[in-house]
Amino acid sequence: MLDVAQDQETLLEVNNIEVIYNHVILVLKGVSLRVPKGGIIALLGGNGAGKTTTLKSISNLLRSERGEVTKGMVSYRGERIDHTEPAEMVGRGVIQVMEGRHCFEHLTVEENLMTGAYTRKDFLHIYSKIFDCDFW
Repeated sequence: MLDVAQDQETLLEVNNIEVIYNHVILVLKGVSLRVPKGGIIALLGGNGAGKTTTLKSISNLLRSERGEVTKGMVSYRGERIDHTEPAEMVGRGVIQVMEGRHCFEHLTVEENLMTGAYTRKDFLHIYSKIFDCDFW
């Protein structure tokens, strides 16, 4: 990870998290990362290295698989989010796209974009950009 200047706004921070599944299985220990505003971070590793679990700890999707962040913290725009409901996370703009799961496989790319924008307050503006027209 590249060092980020201290004066640059941090959008997302994962600080020394530990994740346990089924109250027994330790799958992550000491994972930290920092994403500056406008920055890009890549999680690299082999199968079972913890990439997806790290992302699920950010988007708060661990509980659906009996997992939990037991140490450390996750913050978004300076606020702790590690105990926030996934639906609220979507409202804040933190969304995990499940690669390879084909949740909306039958939809076109355009329809998938519309579905993703549905919960946003500015969805009509987003729709107008997708369809290149005004809805109001």
